[in-house]
Amino acid sequence: MKKAPGIVLFIVFFMSCGGPQTRIDRTYVNGVEVILNHREPYRIKGQPSTFSLEQVLLIDLERADLAEAGLLSGGEWDVDGDGNIYVVGFKNRENLVYRFDRSGRLTGSFGRRGQGPGELQWPFFSGVSTDGQAMITDFGVKFVVYDRNGAVLREERLDRQTTRLEALGNGKSLAFRPRPDLMKGDVAVDLLTLCDGKFRDLRVLDRYERTMDDSKQVPFFMWRVTGDRIIVANEARGYELWVYDLDGNLVRKIRKDGRPVRVTDDIKDAILGPGWRRAGTSSPSKYFGDPLPPLNQFFTDDEGRVFVMTYEPGPAAGSYLWDIFDADGIFVGRKALDLDWAGLYAGPHYTFIKKGYLYCHRIKDSGYHELVVSKVTWR
Repeated sequence: MKKAPGIVLFIVFFMSCGGPQTRIDRTYVNGVEVILNHREPYRIKGQPSTFSLEQVLLIDLERADLAEAGLLSGGEWDVDGDGNIYVVGFKNRENLVYRFDRSGRLTGSFGRRGQGPGELQWPFFSGVSTDGQAMITDFGVKFVVYDRNGAVLREERLDRQTTRLEALGNGKSLAFRPRPDLMKGDVAVDLLTLCDGKFRDLRVLDRYERTMDDSKQVPFFMWRVTGDRIIVANEARGYELWVYDLDGNLVRKIRKDGRPVRVTDDIKDAILGPGWRRAGTSSPSKYFGDPLPPLNQFFTDDEGRVFVMTYEPGPAAGSYLWDIFDADGIFVGRKALDLDWAGLYAGPHYTFIKKGYLYCHRIKDSGYHELVVSKVTWR
């Protein structure tokens, strides 16, 4: 039977939970599934709702041998199918990409600093494939793919400024590009676009707007690819994640009622640095919204789960509560995590779960980063 355009079908799903049934609020709007999550998680029989962590590896970027090898900073990172770790840093002395084995031993580096073939200036890491192909968008002007030993497999100049490219499994790609032609006043515009294999635009998935001055907190915008889904968060929509298939079709909207949170001194310290206290002014309060945005960022695992950071403090100092959504977009639990989160605008690859291990950054008192790998046990 045909559905008339614009008709909203309300469907209520009931799942047994060993007691009272739990209702999952789900609607369809013009063929797009909308999951309506509330402040408390749903409780679904057989569905794990949280997890414990057991640290199995720590790479201290303050290590003397890493400094001697030229690794002076570590930012975005990823892991291949064999557990080899690839770390990209802007401030490294000679090579900008460093590779570690699964035990944390430095095994190589590549991506020499420079402007020549295979060289890098300002790399954005698009990730690494299971067979160790590292994909990098450099300085907005070229896309480079290296094998695990640093040999260049592909290098392509871009015909327009592109902040980040990400290859998809179907031959298409995602492009995040500034669009100065769309700028109005002091509001800059970037577009997240689905492209073909030659990086030619096929369709626009989302539009990100931000003011060019520093008077307000930078609005969040980010995306992640997990399996056959593209997940996008945009502050313009509040606490609502859009889910696309790899052909750019919007298939799901994940909504949640957030808890209002006001800015704290700890949040100001994390985002502005401790210098704002020494300034002896209350002006930073004007920088933040009241309440704060409902979320800060999110990451995914390779089973389709989504983990969303809220500004709600966790029980331990420096920790915050992360909402956990299952692969169907249902809010099933929460977890307090203490990891590096501040200033990661537009979603750099700092935190992820692969093959049952959480990869994240922690910041030492010295300011250096630690790359931490922990085994995830669901319960």
